[in-house]
Amino acid sequence: MIAQELEVSLHMAFVEARQQRHEFITVEHLLLALLDNP
Repeated sequence: MIAQELEVSLHMAFVEARQQRHEFITVEHLLLALLDNP
């Protein structure tokens, strides 16, 4: 099982990618999610 914080960040990256209508989650999406997650 992964840490709750990591799970939240991955979900935020997925949401960011979908909002931009991207097919894949990239490092950039993950970085944006990590920066937005306090």
